[in-house]
Amino acid sequence: KRSAILLVAQISLLVIKARSFASVNVAKPRPMVNIYGRLRVYSSRMRGTKELVRPADPKSLLEAGQLQEKAGKLIEWWTGKKSVLCITGAGLSTESGIPDYRGHQGSYHKGHKPMIHQQFMDSEYQRRRYWGRSLAGWKTFDSTEPNAGHLALAALEKMGRIGVTLEDQAAFYELADAFEFGFSSGQRQLAIVTQNVDSLHQKAGSKEIMQLHGAGNLVRCMNCGAKQHRNDYHSTLLSVNQEWLNEALEGYEESSDLRPDGDAKIKEDNYGDVDIPNCQHCNEGFFKPDVVFFGDSVPKSRVRLFEETVKAADGLLVVGTSLAVHSAYRHVRAASSLGIPIAIVNVGETRAEAEGVKNILKIEAPAGDTLSLCVEAFQNESKSTNASLAQ
Repeated sequence: KRSAILLVAQISLLVIKARSFASVNVAKPRPMVNIYGRLRVYSSRMRGTKELVRPADPKSLLEAGQLQEKAGKLIEWWTGKKSVLCITGAGLSTESGIPDYRGHQGSYHKGHKPMIHQQFMDSEYQRRRYWGRSLAGWKTFDSTEPNAGHLALAALEKMGRIGVTLEDQAAFYELADAFEFGFSSGQRQLAIVTQNVDSLHQKAGSKEIMQLHGAGNLVRCMNCGAKQHRNDYHSTLLSVNQEWLNEALEGYEESSDLRPDGDAKIKEDNYGDVDIPNCQHCNEGFFKPDVVFFGDSVPKSRVRLFEETVKAADGLLVVGTSLAVHSAYRHVRAASSLGIPIAIVNVGETRAEAEGVKNILKIEAPAGDTLSLCVEAFQNESKSTNASLAQ
């Protein structure tokens, strides 16, 4: 009986989804995300006019004794916790060669202004500019490999040191994926909520992940909703823009010109010549990376899953993020109000510290080295326990 009810519900949801895709208006403004910022950027998503402060170089914090001490404090914080949820940000991926926004070498310090959702939706020129720059930057962005921090978090998940189990809900699924709830075991697991769109957690072997701001390796038609792997779309883009790209790449420096959005700074300004193929499914819509650009809204299903997982957690581990973006910061603040202990591993002050959020242990240290030491300590502890049990 329950299966029959669920089947009817899923069919109804899919009908609603189909109707919603049919009525998409690509020029219609969407609600703006309310976030905190330390830099003036042309977007209402970035608030505040404080000067952007450059954090310390993580390499300057690598003295072995100090690092061991900080890792020890984090290990002590972990004591007794069984359901720790981890939140990660762009600072975790810098060791893989992907720049962050506000870190020591962050792109904001170089004058980078991120793509704004409404600019992309309203302006054909902005779309040509974005995809033209992506032709230069995406291959490098997509070929990056996970670093010690990603690998450590994957190991911590496998050990059970991070991960929360909670009751599954239909509200955790987007309408297009609503049928999956009919096959749910009744429980949902989540170990990592990442603000990153680089999919490096998946490459590292992490399993229970939610990409809060979407997946950079997918594109989505803004007319019919069809999705396509970004590499396939880039192959099509390249086939019709090879001559333009050859000219644009003159003087391009791969290491210094990559941007956190997957595009790159290039000298070419004539983006009007970039040819953007329409969606092959509907022959009308244009593709957009399946990510939440600045000024866009995080899907409600992800917000709900995030909220409920925080409530079910007994600890919140925040890694490599300044928490400037409200879509993540709101949940850290909620955890604090619930009395849930919070540990932050980040180089530089975070919004949580600046606003006096309570229940926080701050570890001012590079994420990869610190988390690797934690993994090593937990592995040694496990070996010692097993040896004792074997005697």
